[in-house]
Amino acid sequence: MSDDTTPYGMRPEVEAAWNFPLFEALMGRRSRRFGFGMELSHGPFVYRSDKEPLPLTEEETAILVAAATGVTGAILCEGDTQGGMVKSVGRTHPSAVGAHRTELFFTNDDGLFLYQGTKQKMSKMKEYETVEDRDKVMGFYDEYTVKLGDGRFDLPRSEPGLFAHNLWVTNQPGTTLFMPVTDVSQDLIRLMVNMCDASGGARYTKGGGYFIVDERKGMRPAGCEKWARNGLLDRGKPLPLGRLEKIIVSWLCAEGAMMGTLMQLAMAATGIGGWMHGGFTPLVVMGGTPLCKGLGFRFVTSREDPLPNPVGLDGYFEGFCPPYYKDMESAVDAAIAGMGEKLDDWERRGMVLPHTVSNEEFEKAVPGISEEGVACVKDICRYIYEEYGKFPAFNDTMHLLYFIQAHHLDVEFYDKYFKEGAVLDTHRNHFQRWHRETNIPHRT
Repeated sequence: MSDDTTPYGMRPEVEAAWNFPLFEALMGRRSRRFGFGMELSHGPFVYRSDKEPLPLTEEETAILVAAATGVTGAILCEGDTQGGMVKSVGRTHPSAVGAHRTELFFTNDDGLFLYQGTKQKMSKMKEYETVEDRDKVMGFYDEYTVKLGDGRFDLPRSEPGLFAHNLWVTNQPGTTLFMPVTDVSQDLIRLMVNMCDASGGARYTKGGGYFIVDERKGMRPAGCEKWARNGLLDRGKPLPLGRLEKIIVSWLCAEGAMMGTLMQLAMAATGIGGWMHGGFTPLVVMGGTPLCKGLGFRFVTSREDPLPNPVGLDGYFEGFCPPYYKDMESAVDAAIAGMGEKLDDWERRGMVLPHTVSNEEFEKAVPGISEEGVACVKDICRYIYEEYGKFPAFNDTMHLLYFIQAHHLDVEFYDKYFKEGAVLDTHRNHFQRWHRETNIPHRT
């Protein structure tokens, strides 16, 4: 690396990564699993690396984190009927209605960490305009990375924690393992408001809002019978709970996949090896069994689900449901708290808005929420929790679907077994660019 007096954004290795061609990264994206210190003892690619494991530096880690979930500035939110999503912070990965309820955990030789990217604020329309702005990559990383524990997190090197075909490579010494965890509870509540409240999203349909029913209980009303009687909801538009939950789970859990893909593109640009996979059991990884502590999540046991439900990490990433709230009514109030915030207040908090029209003009087209719509949603959420002992009813509160691992690539392995093109020039030149003052560590 350059000496410490050179600003991060002006370092030649950062400059090269920043200017790496997009389509070269897209077409050069591969799973590259074999890193320093690894060994394949059987199969067609028997090989033992002659190099000692070498962890990623904080600078390397920070650029991968920035690629996955960095702040990009103000979102545009253009359309004929505006939404409250304009009060969101733009990030590298897209998010349904600007939810951004995915946090990035990672572990390496030093410990278990949480990057609290959702706490970042934007400072301008386009967050990275100048070379000097690139220093924010390290600035954000230093400010929002929290250490949760020393050493690699507790994950058994066996099934059911890791699937057998990944035991040789996953979470090995020298590697950095990223784990995006998604909470669906807050935005399930907000989606209910949009689907049920005539002042919100339901106003786009004829009649009242959607009539939420429980398909596991004979299609009976999910706590919202009186709201159909008074006309807020339309019995002619039944919406099963499972279908409602599927909408939000599919929307939000895509965030982790997109974060992983962006990180892989950054690996191509920087010459770091790694890959993304789902070869693990989330329940074990998050810590829901006596096998290991994992990420240390809190779990609750419901009446109808034999498996415990992860609800959050105390003090860091908590679901909008008990035990973090005394009841679902309180959880609903917290989940919708920002939906009524005025754009003037948003700007007073230091945020940036993208439009040139006045805030007053913009807000004329922003759907509101009504007191009866919120009361209806509270009744539905109360029904779910009382009936099933968890929220959501049929899905976990927190989801972990993907691992993204990064490590220093042993290029000699690929030279022995693969044709030209298996690795990029960035991989061949990685140490010359990023570790100029470090000797490649070889085994003795």
